This record gives sequence, C-alpha cells and structure tokens, in this order.
Amino acid sequence: MNATNRAVNRGVLLVVGLILLAAGGAAFVAIIWRPAGQVWQDGVGQLREWLIAADEGSRLHPSTTVSWVTLGLLLVLLAIVVFAVVTVARLGGGKVHTVTRVEGDEGAIGPVTVTQGFVADALNESLSRHEEILSTKVSASRVRGEDVLHVSVTPRQNVSPARTAATVAGLLDNLGTLLGERPPTYISIHAGLRAKLAADQPRVR
Repeated sequence: MNATNRAVNRGVLLVVGLILLAAGGAAFVAIIWRPAGQVWQDGVGQLREWLIAADEGSRLHPSTTVSWVTLGLLLVLLAIVVFAVVTVARLGGGKVHTVTRVEGDEGAIGPVTVTQGFVADALNESLSRHEEILSTKVSASRVRGEDVLHVSVTPRQNVSPARTAATVAGLLDNLGTLLGERPPTYISIHAGLRAKLAADQPRVR
C-alpha cells in the first residue's frame, strides 16, 4: 500500500522499543535500589550543569539569551517534525470516495466519476453469490497521490486463499472492463472466529 520498507519499519520499532525498555528498567532500578538512585541523581545533575554551561558559553551575543545550543535543539525538533510529516504523507492520505475518473472524448457529455460506494455495492453483490465467501469490505484511500481500492475478504475455513484471490481478481477484471480501466487494488484475505464458526454451516441468503 505504500513505499515504506517493512524491514526499516521493524528496525525502527525495535530500536525505539529497546531504548524505552532500557530507560524504564533504569528508572525502576533507581527507585528500588538506593545506590542506583543516587547515581541517577548525580548523572542528571551533571547533565544539567553541562547544559547550562554549554548554553552560557555559546550565546550569540552577551546581551541575548539565545545560544547555538538552543538553535541546534530547535533544528533537531524541526527535523523530527518534517520527518514525521513526510512519513505520514507516504503512508497515505486517508479515505476517499472517488475510485476513478474517466474523461469523456470530444462530443461526450463529460467526465464520469466512479465512487467507492458504487464499486463496493457491485463487488459485494457479486461476491455474495459465492458460497465460499463469508463477508466482504470495500474501501478506498489515497496513497502517494493515487486512489487505491482495498478489498478485504473473509472466506470460509479451509478455503484456499489462492482460490479466493482469483475470485476477487476475476471480478476486478470485469469491473475494469466495465470502467475502461482497472483501478489499483489491494486485496487482503482474513481468517478468524467467524470463519471457524461458519465452516460447516450453509450460507443464508
């Protein structure tokens, strides 16, 4: 769905998790063990004194309280904010209601906009005729400036995922033929408690 590398995501989460775990463990030890608590207080005090000395020694002018340390911290915070904004933008722009827009040729009435609701109704109606499909959910979201369709399917237990994917892909091909182009689509297949409970039950229409 996006261009974010999964290994990078997991690596960042691992590093952040280890840092938080280490910080939490150090704080816990400092609370329950007095010598460790004293070391913690001494370290915090020394760090505070160093920061004050660094701030006073890097003032831009004797008449101002602004220092290079303050500017550096602001730049670091700005870089973090920019990184967060770029990451969120790459993950997607949220849900949308338009799936595709077909421009009319010369002499046509005009462009035709296909909404997410139309596609959802069409796919749900078509998939409801397949006994191996228990439920379907269709949504659309904007990913890197492009509207992407997400079809989430829950098949019955022991139904081949490849068979389910082929069924959905065939319906999407038919939809693409109808629209003139197949919208970018992400298919996810889920198995849960509902699939297990409905394994041997006939589907009621």
